[in-house]
Amino acid sequence: MKGLVKKLFLVVVLGVFVGMSHGARADYDCYRRVLNDFSVDSRSFQLYSEEVSMLFEEHPEVAARESIRLLENELECNKKSLSPVEVSCKEIIPGNAMSRVCYAENANGYFFISVDMMENINLVFNRWD
Repeated sequence: MKGLVKKLFLVVVLGVFVGMSHGARADYDCYRRVLNDFSVDSRSFQLYSEEVSMLFEEHPEVAARESIRLLENELECNKKSLSPVEVSCKEIIPGNAMSRVCYAENANGYFFISVDMMENINLVFNRWD
């Protein structure tokens, strides 16, 4: 009986480690996709703003996070592979909402996110050096 408990414990521990490494591997694969197989240090993406349920004008931080989630879906990444730890949005020209840019930082780099006059969301990812 004691040997059986040991074996079951070993199987559970190995299962946890395999699951953790799979999650880390999935995040790495997403990071690789964002940087085009590591051929670039930064890369830009464009999404149509109608795909985001929150308006940048009303809730820019929430819309920035949602834009990153949409990019994860587009790149076929696991959810939260690119999730930002911190998001901050500012108007570059005070009083001009069209000058708003969001900065979203995660473990692998950071995004600059803005909306253009054609209602596109522009995301630029830069890796940490």
